[in-house]
Amino acid sequence: MAAPSVLITGYPKFSNFEHNVSEKILSLLKQMDFGKTKIFTELLSVDEFGSNLTANRIKSGETFDVIIHLGFSSKSNKIRFEKYAYNEYKMSQPDNSGRCISNGEIIKNQKERYQTNADLLPLNSEFKAESHIEWSEDPGRYICNETYFNTLNTINKNLIYNDIKVIFIHLPSEFIIDISKQTEIIVRLIKCMTKPYLEVVAGLIFDTNNRILSCRRPKEKSWPSWWEFPGGKIEFGETPQIALSRELKEELSLNVSPSRIIAEQFCNYDDKYVKLMVLNCGIIQEDRIKLLEHDEMKWLSKEELFDVNWLPADLPIVEKWSIEGIPNPHRY
Repeated sequence: MAAPSVLITGYPKFSNFEHNVSEKILSLLKQMDFGKTKIFTELLSVDEFGSNLTANRIKSGETFDVIIHLGFSSKSNKIRFEKYAYNEYKMSQPDNSGRCISNGEIIKNQKERYQTNADLLPLNSEFKAESHIEWSEDPGRYICNETYFNTLNTINKNLIYNDIKVIFIHLPSEFIIDISKQTEIIVRLIKCMTKPYLEVVAGLIFDTNNRILSCRRPKEKSWPSWWEFPGGKIEFGETPQIALSRELKEELSLNVSPSRIIAEQFCNYDDKYVKLMVLNCGIIQEDRIKLLEHDEMKWLSKEELFDVNWLPADLPIVEKWSIEGIPNPHRY
């Protein structure tokens, strides 16, 4: 897998402010070693040209895995992860070119707003205990919002850019939150957004005794000899049901039509994030199952659930069922 590339932008001072904390953090990030991750930085001008610069770089063919826009908010006492960008001007002061547009659309005849396309589950998991951070739905209507909207509009208008994850972060004054703390959070954000995030489906398969099927991973795969519910990664354009049906055909030579999702679990592995969705596949006769990718299988009752060593993503679900009981295949 190619090394991830990240573009981080900030702004110089504007209006009557003596400095811009985003410019300072940008300078600190440029001095850091991010290992194999490629970091590119850009100081954007506080005007129309600067608000279009990232979008124009993408249109010209530059590719990034992640774009993190940083900006200064004098009204905030927390680091704000901006959820939306709006197609709207409400500039209460001129930008550095003297432009001051009090109302109107940024781009005519486009959507009213875009939501960040960053994966929210890993972000919420990484920063859930961080009191210095909050999600915001109001990025203002100044250059920060204009930059954010132009970037997301470019990505959403062309499918070839869909894999670029974009978020805008508003930073408070360094006198409210120390710049070292703010920088540490941005470093964590970079690592969070560049770690692969996979959505995985697994089949809950029952026998006639209400036991469930577990399968052991072979020695040539990652996590060898650990046990799991059979299944795999959702491919682009697949629903969980379609993905699981394909995976069970590939792994167990089964033709099944999975029904509802009956359990979900998020897991932070060292090398990736995984969202596991377990779907009911009903009662299956053992003679229909042929192991094509696993080296062993076991049927487990509630009392036998811990007879095998479950993968970290599967384990919390199994622990819950060991207390509450295995789901009824006829209820889902």
